Amino acid sequence: MERLRSSPLHANISTALDKHLEVIHIVQSRRKDEIINASNRQRQGAPRCQDDRDVFALALAIKEMSVATRKARTTLWCALQMTLPKTTTIAGQVDVEKAFQEMVQSEDKACENMNSSNLLNQRGETNKQTLMKC
Repeated sequence: MERLRSSPLHANISTALDKHLEVIHIVQSRRKDEIINASNRQRQGAPRCQDDRDVFALALAIKEMSVATRKARTTLWCALQMTLPKTTTIAGQVDVEKAFQEMVQSEDKACENMNSSNLLNQRGETNKQTLMKC
């Protein structure tokens, strides 16, 4: 992407990617520790229950990896957007805004229709219950 832009990317992009790689190595290390400790316990004839510390450390590392992956994906998307050529014109932006407004309005109408049909269904069920009681 830097070659396409002919300029370096923002420092946060490389920082996020470095953090992501670091977290991947941590997860690999935690998994390796868990496997080694499980095999050692098996050799010693200890009960089969696992030591929760290994599992919790692995779970925490996976959680951190999930967050770092999300940040890396977002960062890469931003880098791509900065790399792409600017082809949008003012008329194009107006068209996009107009389409967005129409989409929001149609969603609002759909929600209103759903709410009114739910209300009618509730009234119909109430009427059915009332008639059944009589």
